[in-house]
Amino acid sequence: MRNARQLFFLGSLALVFLAGAIHWTPWAIAYKAACMILSYGVMFVGFIGAWLSFPGGLTSRHKVGLILVISLLARIMMLGVPVSDDVYRYLWEGKIVAAGESPYQYPADHAHYETYRDSYWEGMNHKDKLTAYPPLAEFMFAGVSSIAYTPWAFKALFILADLCVVWVLISFLMLRGADVRAAMLYALNPLPLFAIAGEAHFDVLLILAMMLSVLCVEKKAFAWGWIWLGIAIQIKIIAVVLVPLYLWRCHWRYAWLLLIPLVLPSLYFLDSLSGMFQGLWAFGGTNAFNGPVHGPINYILDGNITWASRVVFALFGLIALWVIWAVKTPAKAAYLLIALLVLLSPVVHYWYILWVIPFVVLYPGLSWLVLSFTSSAYFASTFSVENGEDWLLPVWTMWVMWLPFLLVLMYELRMVLLRKMQPEKLWEKPETLAIIVPTLNEGEQIKACLSALKSLKRPADEIIVSDGGSTDHTVATVQAMGFKVVTSKRGRGAQIRAGVAAVNSNVVLVIHADCVCKTDVSQRIMTVLTQNPDVVGGAVGQRFNTASLRLLIIEILNDARATLGGASFGDQGQFFRSAEIREQGGFPDYPLMEDIELSLRMMQAGRVVLLGDGIQNSARQWKRDFIKRILLILKLVIVFRLSRLFNRDVTKKLYEMYYAKK
Repeated sequence: MRNARQLFFLGSLALVFLAGAIHWTPWAIAYKAACMILSYGVMFVGFIGAWLSFPGGLTSRHKVGLILVISLLARIMMLGVPVSDDVYRYLWEGKIVAAGESPYQYPADHAHYETYRDSYWEGMNHKDKLTAYPPLAEFMFAGVSSIAYTPWAFKALFILADLCVVWVLISFLMLRGADVRAAMLYALNPLPLFAIAGEAHFDVLLILAMMLSVLCVEKKAFAWGWIWLGIAIQIKIIAVVLVPLYLWRCHWRYAWLLLIPLVLPSLYFLDSLSGMFQGLWAFGGTNAFNGPVHGPINYILDGNITWASRVVFALFGLIALWVIWAVKTPAKAAYLLIALLVLLSPVVHYWYILWVIPFVVLYPGLSWLVLSFTSSAYFASTFSVENGEDWLLPVWTMWVMWLPFLLVLMYELRMVLLRKMQPEKLWEKPETLAIIVPTLNEGEQIKACLSALKSLKRPADEIIVSDGGSTDHTVATVQAMGFKVVTSKRGRGAQIRAGVAAVNSNVVLVIHADCVCKTDVSQRIMTVLTQNPDVVGGAVGQRFNTASLRLLIIEILNDARATLGGASFGDQGQFFRSAEIREQGGFPDYPLMEDIELSLRMMQAGRVVLLGDGIQNSARQWKRDFIKRILLILKLVIVFRLSRLFNRDVTKKLYEMYYAKK
């Protein structure tokens, strides 16, 4: 099956499009709740499959084009999802603003607006409350409503804005030297597809402005960063949580530029603007709904929402201060502050989680992908509407939605504790690269490996072959090709450690003897470490030299584990900043599981990344006993990780177990 990856990718995309097509059928009207939950689940499976099986061998331009095309098609397929009743408020408020009225003066059901009532007014929610939308958002509503007084106009605008978000994320990844495939974590994620292309929530405008601001800061264009932050606040007030961060990390001297987008739109509504703050308090200060932290605190305090809100406000302030002090990368700090805001908010609708998802593209993590999936439980609320009852989110759905996410998040946060909550470390630009190849009787494989290393576009400064006592012609072949050989006791960890001791470079890349590097691997490594001073290392990413569905599964599992869990295997091409690994105790000299131990040491030191496809592996070890080999590796990893918790070194026993089975 030579095209296994392409077929798997196309099949995954078919699931995404099929999930969208469900909403164009009569069943979507008759059984809305069931169809929403079913299509969400199907789409999530397709999304994960398409992300992990993204085609290799494409140029950057072709990757970007492919991502944008499938992003557009997926959003078009979701147009069949009925809009949220929030859209009726956008339309109606836009209508009265265009007519010269202020939505902050009276609630929507006030007699003052009686002449403006229409079918969209009838469909609005919370007509008894003042609006909470800032002035710039109201002007946007007025502009769209004046052009076309229909929900479809907002869907078109929001889809366009969402495609711009995808483009901004791609630009971010390219700036960082990362694989643009990561943009798929947002582009095909069911959360934006349902919330934006489907239900047409205007939060996408906030996300676009916020991500443009963070991108400008990443590019050191601080003036534009402040301006875009002001625009984000004027679209949805929650972006104000980033202001203290910007004052600390983003040249406070430019802070006055924030006032331009904040003040100018507000002048038009100056006489009634206080009504917006009353609306904000009515929607967020006196309500409690689906908050994963606020909810339990509110329960403990016997439903005293005011005191529960005070507690979470204090928690937010304390943790936010630590984030601003400890996290030196503005984009990462912004990610943590927005994520913290979502987790501590008293009211959390499923589309609020969308504020965090663009950052997951930049900092992939399993927890937020889990929440992307479990958020589908939110649609159980529509069962009550189908039965003619009031809109209601059952308590059990909150458990389904939040508990898996919180458990995974707690596991991920262990690294913060292992670092003793110390400030983030930023490393200097690396200048030199060493490549270490451990060998043991690799005479038949080593020539292709070393020939590829000779052809790197960015030549390695040092290449060391660390031999563990080969009895074939491995050493003779290496020396004949002009490479340096060091010897050590047998065992890959001990051999690599000996190689690391023999080099002086800032960065070390470890390549197995049966692997062949692409010519751009060395340049990509140095670029990602230069552009991301918080990254300590990671893995290049591998593909097998033969194609089959079984081998594709291994590739997918390896990519998922390295991207979402940080743990990579040696045949994925591990690289690291040598000075930092020395501070972590040096390269582990274990006879087996040295690669997993290295991953854990890197994660304890800082952020790790997966670059994507770059190394071609031999499939020789997977040609027989495929299932048994998978089960054996799982067993070895689990035993190693559990033993490590109790400071037990079982790697010699695992080595014997592994090679006894070969």
